[in-house]
Formats: sequence, C-alpha cells, structure tokens
Amino acid sequence: MIHALAWFLIGYSDGLVYWLINLTEITGYMVYITPVIIIYIIYLFMFCKISLSTSLARRQIFFISFAIALFFFQIFSVGEIYTVGYIQVIVMIGVSFLITDLFKENEIILRPHFANGIITIHYIICFYAIFSWIILRVVGEDISLYIVDFDTLSGFAANRTSGLHREPSWAGYALASSYLGVLITRPNRLWLPQIAYLLAIGVTGAGAGLIMACVFIAQQVLINRRGNLVLRLGVLAVLGLLVLVVFSGRISEVLNQNDPSSQMRLESTTVAAEVIAETFPIGTGFGNYQDHAIFDPTIWGGFLDISEATYYKSDVLALNFIAELGFFGIVLTILFIMNFSSRSNVLVFVAVMIMVLTSGTVIQPAYLVLAAIIGLERGRTAREAAGRDGTV
Repeated sequence: MIHALAWFLIGYSDGLVYWLINLTEITGYMVYITPVIIIYIIYLFMFCKISLSTSLARRQIFFISFAIALFFFQIFSVGEIYTVGYIQVIVMIGVSFLITDLFKENEIILRPHFANGIITIHYIICFYAIFSWIILRVVGEDISLYIVDFDTLSGFAANRTSGLHREPSWAGYALASSYLGVLITRPNRLWLPQIAYLLAIGVTGAGAGLIMACVFIAQQVLINRRGNLVLRLGVLAVLGLLVLVVFSGRISEVLNQNDPSSQMRLESTTVAAEVIAETFPIGTGFGNYQDHAIFDPTIWGGFLDISEATYYKSDVLALNFIAELGFFGIVLTILFIMNFSSRSNVLVFVAVMIMVLTSGTVIQPAYLVLAAIIGLERGRTAREAAGRDGTV
C-alpha cells in the first residue's frame, strides 16, 4: 500500500500540491514533491535492499555540470534569469534520470511493487474523473481539486472536468501514464483498465489523452497475434469510427478553427518561433520569455490575460527550451527525451513526445511514472540479454 501511496503522491498530486500552495502561499511545485520523492527512495533503500548503477553518478555529475555551466553562461550573456524556476526544471529532469536508473537496476524487486501501486492509482484517477463528470452534469458542480471558482473558467473549459489535474490535458497525461504502467506490468489483464481509461479520457475531453489512447490501442491491435491482419485492421477501423462519432463535436471545432484550446496552441507556436528567430543561439535567458514575446491583444484577448499569466510561454516544451536557452535548449531537450527511449517499448517514447509537443512545461509528475516504466523495460531487456549470453 505504501508503494501505491508514494506513486500517487509522486505522479498525480497536482491537485493536492496546488491546494497546499494556496493554503501556505509558498509557490514552487518542487517544494512539496521533492520531500516525497526523497522519503520514498530512502524507504526503498532501507526495506527493499535496492541499489543504483555505478554509472549513474557519472551521468548525474555530467548533467549537473552542464546545468551549472548553462546557468552561468545565461547570467553572463543576458543578465538576470528566473533562478528558482530554472532550478526546479533541472531538479525534475535530474530526478527523472534517477528514477529510470533506480527501476532499471532493481527491476525484479520493484516491478511487483510498481504493478500493485500503479493499477490502484489508475483506477482511482479514472473513477475520480468519471465521478467528477457525473456530478458536473447532474448537479452542475465541478469537484475537481483544482477548480475553486467555477465562474472564472473560460468557455471551452467550463464543461470539462480536470480530474486530479489543473487542466483536462494534464489529466490526460496522468491517465495515459498510469495506463501504460498497467500495460507494462499486467499485459494479460487489460480489458477493465482499458475501458476505465477510455471512459475517463472521454469525460475529461483531453485531446492529448485521446491521441495517446488511439496510439496505444492501435499498437496493441497491430501486434496482437490473434486473428489475421485484415481482421485487426477491421477492428481498428471500427474503433476509429467510434472515436469520430464520440468526439465529432470537438473534432469539428478544431478543424473549423473554433476551438480556443487548439487555436491557443497554434498561436503560441507562432509567437515562440518569432522569439527563437530573434534570440537564437543565445536565447532570452530562462524566465525572460515574455520580455521578447509579442502577444497580439486582439488575438490573445480571447485566450488568457498575459498580465496575469506572467509565467506563460508557449504550449510546446521544446520551443520554450530553445527560446529561453538557445542552442543549449536543444541539447537539454535531447538529453531529456533520450531518457525515455527504449527499443523494447516505443509507446513510452511516443507518449513523451506527445507531451513535449502539447505541454509547455517539464514540471509534469507524469514524467516520473514514465521514467519508472522505461527503467523497468530497460532492466528486463538487460536481464534477458544477459540470460541469452549465459551470464546469469
């Protein structure tokens, strides 16, 4: 049970953390989540007899050296930067490296613990999203942990629940990562988790979650050896038609450019491209994005108040890194994405790429769950390779 609780707090605690931020007025996500990660890792070392690879220290030293060098380069090049935010991003990326290594080196020990924890979490967040949607439709109240003032929501979000996350898209990332955890650890028991996942994605209206759901299901159908290829393609066609019917309204809004969410993403990409063209290869300096970005009020007035959203950049993480960190932003993006690459499991890599391209921030706890999944896969692959070589 402690493993389920730990991964719930690590991977899906956005609502609880932001409640604490509102309560204490102490900002900074890592202020609350880092102690949980540290306590959990200490617990694993004390009671599960786990270890870390000898190469992790070298990789972390390289990464920390890179981060420090980049920090002073930015200070020297552009002057003041948002130091606290920069540290938070670097800590989150470094922790993702640590989690990957932890689960790779202790795959046999941690796989059953992770399997029991992640399926519990998956059902909890699916149930919460579905239950929130029912209450919203029947009673007209949004009980999502983030929503404190229903009247302040923009029109496109007022009929969508956010589950345990601040935005419906964040709920989609959480649902996708927990489902992938179930897929990796319990591949023969997928029907109920899959149905729960699809229902939860449907009620949150998370576009990114829907895209990932389609990718996951398509991959499973195509690699399944049951039935011939024509039959499997037929199943995919039926599922595709069902998706078109269920999400026809949202799809029509996106195609007709009437969906504020997708329009905001496209506009933010244009703004980011202009910032990059102006400041590359040095970049604006971390946290200085809005000093260079031009948000046309006639366009952005229908999206959000930039004077209030002072930390907003674009909705594409890679573009934000490149805009603020210049050439080194490309390097940091590559380092981050490489941590989630695996020959044996392309789905995690696809999920991370979708998140990188549809979310503007790396402070996404779902990345830690995906880091654990990729660590388990690397550990299993290494163990099987060693067995084939006759070394174990």
